[in-house]
Amino acid sequence: MPVRPCRSGHLRSPESRPRILCRALAFACLVAPLAGAALAASDPEVRSQAEQLRAQDRPAEALLVVERRLATAPDDDDAFRLRALILTDLGSSRLAMEAMRQRPQLFADHERERIEGDAVARSIGWGRVEPETPDARLAESRAALAELEAMQRDAPRQTNWEATRLRVDALSALNHLQQHEAVVAGYQALLEDGIEVPAYILGTVGDSLLALRRPAEAVPVLESAIAHAPHDVNARILLGYAFIETERFDRALPLFETLAASQEAWPRQAGARSGYENWDRYSADLNHALAQSYANDNARAESMLQAQAGIGPNNPGLQAAYGAVQSRRLRPSAALERYGMALTMAPQDRDALAGRVGALTALDRADEARDALTDLQQAHPDDPRLDRVERDLDRHRGVQATLSADRGRSRQRDGAGTSISPFGSRDGGWALDVRSPLIDDRWRVGVFAHEDWADFIDGRTRHRAAGVGTWYRHDRLGAWATLGAAGGASSGATWTLGADWRFSDAWRAGVELARNAQDTSLQARRLGIDADSATLTASYVPSDTFALQGRLSKLRYDDGNTRDQLGVDATQRLLTRPHLMIDGLLSAYTSRGSRGDTVGYFNPERDASANVGLRFDHITWRRYETAFQQRVEVMAGPYWQRDAGTRWVPSLGYRHLWRRDGHELEYGVAWSRPVYDGLREQRVAFDVELRWGGAR
Repeated sequence: MPVRPCRSGHLRSPESRPRILCRALAFACLVAPLAGAALAASDPEVRSQAEQLRAQDRPAEALLVVERRLATAPDDDDAFRLRALILTDLGSSRLAMEAMRQRPQLFADHERERIEGDAVARSIGWGRVEPETPDARLAESRAALAELEAMQRDAPRQTNWEATRLRVDALSALNHLQQHEAVVAGYQALLEDGIEVPAYILGTVGDSLLALRRPAEAVPVLESAIAHAPHDVNARILLGYAFIETERFDRALPLFETLAASQEAWPRQAGARSGYENWDRYSADLNHALAQSYANDNARAESMLQAQAGIGPNNPGLQAAYGAVQSRRLRPSAALERYGMALTMAPQDRDALAGRVGALTALDRADEARDALTDLQQAHPDDPRLDRVERDLDRHRGVQATLSADRGRSRQRDGAGTSISPFGSRDGGWALDVRSPLIDDRWRVGVFAHEDWADFIDGRTRHRAAGVGTWYRHDRLGAWATLGAAGGASSGATWTLGADWRFSDAWRAGVELARNAQDTSLQARRLGIDADSATLTASYVPSDTFALQGRLSKLRYDDGNTRDQLGVDATQRLLTRPHLMIDGLLSAYTSRGSRGDTVGYFNPERDASANVGLRFDHITWRRYETAFQQRVEVMAGPYWQRDAGTRWVPSLGYRHLWRRDGHELEYGVAWSRPVYDGLREQRVAFDVELRWGGAR
């Protein structure tokens, strides 16, 4: 969920109340002579003098005049009434309402409505101030809303103006209470009644529409708010997020950039010795950085937030935002550290509490993630993100399944002769892996099954296997073991035993041993030859823009042949745009067989290859967690085989990727022109895979 600033709607900042009163008291010392003269003044003179000062926008002086009069004549109804009206002018509407209720007969209906309405509006504004205790966070807003509803219910003499004002002010309280459906319903009811909704509440309505994930409706509402108040920074930030959530990055990013540039960091009043803190500049910079992250440019977002964190390390909102970007950069440990810093300073920070759940989940600390979710539920039970955070954790802890299938065809380039590909002239297969929900937050049990086949010159060869397994994963350690039975061209027991270890956010390494390994050549299986394998893997992924992975394996065939294989793959981001990412690809491979090519299956004594290419990922359509992505991969490079020379091998792939609520469907077609024993072939293959429940 995008980080958006808290809104206070149309209300004056709560800090203004004590400031105005202090100024009024300070001014009393300066105008004592004027006040002394008022002591002896008659009632009409006092009223005339006070009204004149009010007309000159000097309410503090007017208040002093009537206070002096009431000190000598407390029963002066005119002075008493005027005092309440002046208190309202000064923003002390609660004191004005208390005075009005002492002598209600002195006030006209429109005066009473104004005083009561101002008092409720002031209470709504105070409801957004940080409470003394976390438990009281919404108490003021609830009380203000209850008071407003009581006024609507118990005051039948309300004018249309006052009734409308109460309906509009209720939207601000409902927004703070996270009752966004009620906010939108109230706004639509005003429109249906033919009421022109005041501009000051439109930003609040837009915020609720965004919380309900209705950004297309929020855009015109927020544009109207900005048309009436072009310098409203909060409304402009919300409009930027509305553009982002409708995938209009072409409008969102310039808006954020222009907004940040328009705000001075330290504005200075004329004649002042120094500037003052401009928190609007902070909000603009923070959300500009987050907008870059939502546009997939997490590297730039990190750089921007890192600079801000160096200036204000004690800002919990900034630390939480930095943690969110670290999560998107695939650094959950670093993100968790930032969330911890934010919560140390502000234990109820909702962004940090929500972020901790995701970071702990990514670190495979499901028990701690569940506890973190409980903290979020208790602190912010009405947070619109709560349902999504709960679903993400439930999906991670629930059933995981992967179903895949593939088909391929290989033939010699000129179409003559018989394919010598290790895949045969035609090949295919399917695989199923289903794992239980987490047991004790660490374990899963499940079943697997797969079948592979290929057509060779002497007929079709099949291999199938099925069995059960158990998987353990918690924090840094992962381990697994499977046991099954194989059938088809080769039979007998099959098992795997493996483990991996996460050294840091960037480094991970693993090892696996397999009996009757699945990646044994079907050419060998057709001769009744099985193979065991040992595989060592390592990966270095410091960020979302670079990855380096290596794989070293040894296959030991039943005929005494051993095959050693080493492969390295690297990916580097070259271009990042909101809907397009281009990565550079590099891969290298080498292998050797102990018995050369005399074993009846493709087994080069020595071979090696190197490939470079590009990968284009285009986000064609996206709406929050649902997206359709297209991918094109183009690669080419030399392949060398001892006694067969070197030939260039091109490949091309095109894929679709659908995502919805954490589930993924991926399918694609690939074309290549590999070389085996010096003979070039053409291969076309199709594959499809469904991943359910965050399966890896």
